[in-house]
Amino acid sequence: MNLLLIGMSRFAQRRVLPAVAALERIDRLDIASAHARAQDVRHLPKFGLLHSDWREALERNRPGLVYVSTTNSEHATVVRHALDTGNHVVVDKPGLLSLAVVEEVLTVARSSGLVVAEAVCYSFHPVFEAVRSVFDELGTEGMTAAAVFTPPVPPGDFRYDRRKGGGALMDTGPYFASLGRVLWGVEPERLSVVVGNRSADGLDTSYSVLAGYPGGRAVTGHFGFTTLYQNCLRLAGPGFTAGIERAFSIPPDMTAELEVTFGEQHEVRRINRSDSLEIFLSWVLGAIDAGSREFDDPLISDARTLDRLVRAAALP
Repeated sequence: MNLLLIGMSRFAQRRVLPAVAALERIDRLDIASAHARAQDVRHLPKFGLLHSDWREALERNRPGLVYVSTTNSEHATVVRHALDTGNHVVVDKPGLLSLAVVEEVLTVARSSGLVVAEAVCYSFHPVFEAVRSVFDELGTEGMTAAAVFTPPVPPGDFRYDRRKGGGALMDTGPYFASLGRVLWGVEPERLSVVVGNRSADGLDTSYSVLAGYPGGRAVTGHFGFTTLYQNCLRLAGPGFTAGIERAFSIPPDMTAELEVTFGEQHEVRRINRSDSLEIFLSWVLGAIDAGSREFDDPLISDARTLDRLVRAAALP
């Protein structure tokens, strides 16, 4: 299968390109970017063609898999066009900026037999298999998950631009929105949000959230751009605690560690180095081959929760 990468974001350069190079099912990589230069990309493994216009690229390429890594505000337009030209689609988070657009896009994808998936790929890291094994041993009733994720966002980045779909709620909201689904397979029954910081034009740059889930479970979290880098997940239930550092973006070259304490026993379960994005893309390719709709429910579930988060924050 051919893959067309639309947009050359930092994430695409750092994570998507190496993952594509490692996947045997992807034969060729084309790139559509108004800013990339031929001398910068011709050395890439599997590289085929460089297009300056993504619309032209979609019209010229035979259908395959499209990875959308543009500014957030462009996602919906690009995804619609990619589906209309017969392509399966992976889109960076936040995949689409409203629940209504997600529902519209899913209707088109289902009627066309095409896969559309949002690249919230942290949960595909094997450390979360280890988390679920802890749950099998100890249960999840009454559990609390505490998450902190404050990734660095450099000045001038589009995430500080409301017109481009910026803001902390859009950038990090998909991590919160997916967390209850990933851990327990459920959406929140209730949630509240406090926006901690806003830019001069009122754009949210940090927020804290508290959400309640079925079974007495809860998520507390702080997300945003305004502190030093933090990235951790702590779990606490009756008789045990567990923790993961770098939980939402474990680097492919890092040995992950799941620290578990139950009773008076403490252990560290080490997880082999893994590329969560490569694993996620391999699952997408498997869904394409099988004609599976396994990515539909996560996409719509997370969109519903993100929609509730944004409404609860009462953004202007």
